[in-house]
Amino acid sequence: ELDVMRPSILPNLLNAAARNVNRGFHDLALYEVGAAWRDDMPEGQDLVAAGIRSGGTGPRHWAEAPREVDAFDVKADAEAVLTHCGAPMENLQIVQETPDWYHPGRSGTFQLGPNMLARFGELHPRVLQAFDMQGPAAGFEVVINNIPAPKSKSAPGRPPLHASPYQAVTRDF
Repeated sequence: ELDVMRPSILPNLLNAAARNVNRGFHDLALYEVGAAWRDDMPEGQDLVAAGIRSGGTGPRHWAEAPREVDAFDVKADAEAVLTHCGAPMENLQIVQETPDWYHPGRSGTFQLGPNMLARFGELHPRVLQAFDMQGPAAGFEVVINNIPAPKSKSAPGRPPLHASPYQAVTRDF
């Protein structure tokens, strides 16, 4: 019997990143929104927005080289997702407890009391080695189900996301 329930989206993203790196694309930013499971019960399913970055940051520049991605890049990504989903950012705490696939000391978890909203950080070197990737790489996971609805009477639900229907396009001439 094949177990298809995944506890994290990051392995799928690492597979895609490894394929891109093997084709010569080293500076990556990939994301996925989908299901992840805490256990095999129906209520153990979470809606998760996850992303990874690898290689360097920023566009090419003639005067300076881009720096390598780190935990602060994906922390900013996780904060952006949390903000757009209506999380109470001023009440969040960051703790160091993260799963083993994150690098200890270079990762963290956003919590609202005991409720885990997001994890972020550099990925552990052994994980990168298992996916045949050269570092650095960093990732984040935001559990959308855990974000509480706003308590304001003027905003009965989460504010609608006004995203552009067009894909962002950048060119390098």
